[in-house]
Amino acid sequence: MSKLFDYFKTRRWIRLKKWLAYFRLSRLIRWAIYIALGVWVYNNWHESLDPVNLQAKYTLPGSTFIPVDGMQVHCRISGKGPTTVLLLHDANSSLHTWNGWTDTLSATCKVISVDLPGYGLTGPHPRGSYSAFMYASFLDSLVARLDLKKFVLAGNGLGAEIAWFYATESPDKLEKLVLLDAPGFEAEKSSALRWVAQIPVINRTFWKITPREFIRIMLEDVYADDRDVSDALVERHFELLRYPGNRKAFTDRAQVEENHPPVDEVKKITTPTLILWGAEDTRISPEHAYSFYRSISKSLIRIYRNTGHWPQEENAAQSASDVKAFLEGRF
Repeated sequence: MSKLFDYFKTRRWIRLKKWLAYFRLSRLIRWAIYIALGVWVYNNWHESLDPVNLQAKYTLPGSTFIPVDGMQVHCRISGKGPTTVLLLHDANSSLHTWNGWTDTLSATCKVISVDLPGYGLTGPHPRGSYSAFMYASFLDSLVARLDLKKFVLAGNGLGAEIAWFYATESPDKLEKLVLLDAPGFEAEKSSALRWVAQIPVINRTFWKITPREFIRIMLEDVYADDRDVSDALVERHFELLRYPGNRKAFTDRAQVEENHPPVDEVKKITTPTLILWGAEDTRISPEHAYSFYRSISKSLIRIYRNTGHWPQEENAAQSASDVKAFLEGRF
């Protein structure tokens, strides 16, 4: 009888030990991490937004949609005058970045800003192509569609790279060129975010998981003064990123290995050029402003204090005034 009692007692103790094992500290920590991760994913899982509602909210006076290369390209056309200025925004941005310039320059010029493929209300490229050569071809098609014979081309970041590459290929089309914080001379570097975006299957999480706080961090990196990063600014970037296809465009761009035109081509630029740069740019060092200045024979330069990677936003009044002076030969 005592042996039978000992047997059941031992079995109970074994079951108790197994049950208690679930409450080991390491196991509790592991489950806490799983739960926290699940809550984070749940809170940051966002479906794409209705494009009709986004267009109603983010189109501007002068907004129009122009068919180019299988896309309905969102452009804003403002003002009239003998000079046409075409504006190209940076990566992770939209034509809204040029609102300050449009207000100033449209008083005397025709000003056209555009949402590049993969951004804003234009949405993704139909073939998922985002190489530098696609953007150059896109710009050719857009210029033809707008029937621009001679114009001023300005770009910031990615838009500046497209602009200077276009200037090497089609100098006969350009009256003047304006480059703001342009890529080209900086050393190639890859972020952890881009590395993850290149991993098959895992990169699909970027199509749904979009933490609003990451948008704020990105903008605070772009701006010199974090106080300029308002809730409204974060909201606009957060919502336009959720335009159908824009998040997939991010991972598609990450797959492109050779995504920059050869910087030696810069020396071919003969168009009168104004180089503008933020002194506090942490993405592309202001020292590279002088690389462009030395490489382009007909160039002028201005560096703005207390300004980051987007001078047209953070220092809109002064930069627009300088561009106006440049266009009028007074810079």
